[in-house]
Amino acid sequence: MENCTGSIRLPHGWVWTTIKQLGEAVTGTTPSKSQPKYYGKDYPLYKPSDLNNGFHVRGADDGLSIEGIEQARLLPAKSILVTCIGATIGKTGFIRVEGASNQQINTIIPATDISPEYVYFGCISPQFQAEIISNASSTTLPILNKSKFESLPFPLPPYAEQQRIVAKIEELFTKLDAGVASLKIAKKQLKRYRQSVLKAAVEGELTREWREKHKDELEPASVLLERILKERRAKWEADQLVKMQAQGKPPKDDKWKAKYQEPAVPDLKSLPELPENWLWVSVEQAGDVSGGLTKNSKRDKLKVRLPYLRVANVYAGKLELDVIKDIGVEREEIQRILLSKGDLLIVEGNGSLDQIGRVALWNGSIDPCLHQNHLIKVRFDPIRIGEYVIYWLLSRGGRDFITRAASSTSGLHTLSLSKVASLPMPLPPLVEQEQITAEVERRFSVADEIEATLDAELKRAERLRQSILKRAFEGKLVPQDPNDEPASVLLERIKAEKVESKLQGKTPTPQKKT
Repeated sequence: MENCTGSIRLPHGWVWTTIKQLGEAVTGTTPSKSQPKYYGKDYPLYKPSDLNNGFHVRGADDGLSIEGIEQARLLPAKSILVTCIGATIGKTGFIRVEGASNQQINTIIPATDISPEYVYFGCISPQFQAEIISNASSTTLPILNKSKFESLPFPLPPYAEQQRIVAKIEELFTKLDAGVASLKIAKKQLKRYRQSVLKAAVEGELTREWREKHKDELEPASVLLERILKERRAKWEADQLVKMQAQGKPPKDDKWKAKYQEPAVPDLKSLPELPENWLWVSVEQAGDVSGGLTKNSKRDKLKVRLPYLRVANVYAGKLELDVIKDIGVEREEIQRILLSKGDLLIVEGNGSLDQIGRVALWNGSIDPCLHQNHLIKVRFDPIRIGEYVIYWLLSRGGRDFITRAASSTSGLHTLSLSKVASLPMPLPPLVEQEQITAEVERRFSVADEIEATLDAELKRAERLRQSILKRAFEGKLVPQDPNDEPASVLLERIKAEKVESKLQGKTPTPQKKT
């Protein structure tokens, strides 16, 4: 064993070297954007985001023209590109197509008799990645300049062993990649399964047999809706009486009751047929729709401060409550924006359609708790309706209605109180809603267990990948051959070639382009 950097001892024939001694290190550059002639499709211009394919980087989103590449540095195929600035510091790519890179990237062009594949795998090893992080500046934007990058330690075996290591890593990674691909396919199938369960739930297929057995016991949804609307009107009338009496203006007759506005009924022409005893209703018919709290600078001075939910807390079918902020509020507005367990929260949104209409049920874990105006609240009575309604809004059919409602010719996709209120939804009998909820939860619970197992296997695969790399660059992955030319001799030859090239005024010859 030979002495090494840190606590790692390398096998006989290996040496510790640096990136600079492996060949040539180059920092990228971006030709002037004010010169359109520099940009085109002749050569890829690699950025950190183009390195996502790792060992198989074959192109970039941006490109340079022939004139543009003369303003940059042409990097041969099989160069190793390492991101050295920003949040993705350490991200590494092995380019298969010659091109250039921007200034966020340092490139290693290995010398002859240094396997570029070996260098790539070395750069993504946990040991080397740790060196990058520990040597980068500790500012908000981590940076590893070229001089520090060139001085990073790198374990080098004989050339023949480099090839054996690469062959073994590729063999093991190929098996791992096949396993990971299968796991990801299984996760996609689970996603489709959940959607099929939701579709069957909101179309009545999930409870078809149950409904047949209990058809004589079910109260039709029309009766449920009639009771909801009757109770809501009675509540409105009671509230109005209290207001009028508080103002000292008690009513002389019942004419004021005519001001009550019944919730809008959905247009049934374009809606599909529902099972017996089901009914198409609007969200407004089934529940009370209301907005939330508008944030402004005046609230910072208010004495009463309460926790409130933001868009960042509501996702598709779940709540993220790790970060809860509080806000100043007037006492008289608390009741309107106070959350109650079972409230349905819908993200109003103002961006992409896939983010708009995220829905979740409030679990009552924070009490009291308010909500901001970008979250639309729907309160149901009985609250059990919300457990069913969320399945409708998470289903493909429900999402289609949300998408159509949020569409805008101006390009600004958003929901509003009126749009949410008018959304159509299929309403089953209340008892059947409970049966649907139980069936969906049972099937989702099984799917969640399977997904947890798949996630655990994916993490295990990644740990195994890192373990393979760690062993490889400690000299423990493949056996050593005493007949191999020592790496020290290889380094001396590279050093001599550099001196010779410098004396002749030539640039050292990098790996041959392919």
